[in-house]
Amino acid sequence: MRSALRCMLRGPALGAWLLVATVHPATVLAQEEEEEVEDAAEEVEAEPAVAEPVAQAPKVPPTWWLGAYLQGAFVPSFMLKLFLDDAPTVSNLGFGVTATHRNKDGMSFVIGLGYAPYSFAGPFRISGDPETDTEWLDSSLALLHLRGQMLWSTDIVDNMLSFEYGVGLDIGVVLGEMKRTEAHRDASGSFQPCAGPAVPNPIYCDVPQSLGRPTDAYDAYGAHYNVVEERVPPVMLIPMLPALALRYTPIPELAIKLDAAFGLMQFAIGLSAAYGVHL
Repeated sequence: MRSALRCMLRGPALGAWLLVATVHPATVLAQEEEEEVEDAAEEVEAEPAVAEPVAQAPKVPPTWWLGAYLQGAFVPSFMLKLFLDDAPTVSNLGFGVTATHRNKDGMSFVIGLGYAPYSFAGPFRISGDPETDTEWLDSSLALLHLRGQMLWSTDIVDNMLSFEYGVGLDIGVVLGEMKRTEAHRDASGSFQPCAGPAVPNPIYCDVPQSLGRPTDAYDAYGAHYNVVEERVPPVMLIPMLPALALRYTPIPELAIKLDAAFGLMQFAIGLSAAYGVHL
């Protein structure tokens, strides 16, 4: 028995027995866990990185708008006849350019430069004067003006359709001239300018009181033929009370407006377009 045990301790079985005895179960488990961690790390490194979506900041609407407009001005005859016995209807198309600053709360300040013609031709008679004192006015007047407006807005459709309301003022220099000529009634009963003194109807076409002259002066009583009226004011101021607009914004950088205003016995309606810029 002792000889057999001694042989086992001395033989190759001793090395195997010592190896098994020295490998503790806890050591084996730790090595397995370490290998699993290394494998997982390799898998993570092998997978491509997925970029997380970056939230975009909301687009800030433009604060400055540069644009142009067309505007028709109408001075109806019935309004002039509140003070006159006879007067023509005045209607013309003007144009201009504008720069608008719009606050975050929707309030707008508009400045602009425009041209508004006031050309017309027709009969004119002061209230209370006899029909034979009717004159024919021929106007090429126009207004080169600065425009200022202050507008508030209310959204009808968010960020697309808005109603604007406020006040405005046009002030500028008067261009052109206005001529006066005696007028007569033709066969149809309409007023027409006289061709000259006593022509074609001496009842309407008076003879000038200034002897030897084709016409009396613009500021003198008598008969007037193609006389330039010198009392037209050199500067004109036209308030817009109120100023209204319907603004359509199909894209954030484009605003299209339908404008309307009333001022100084005239109505105005127009169409404008403006492009938004960040300044």
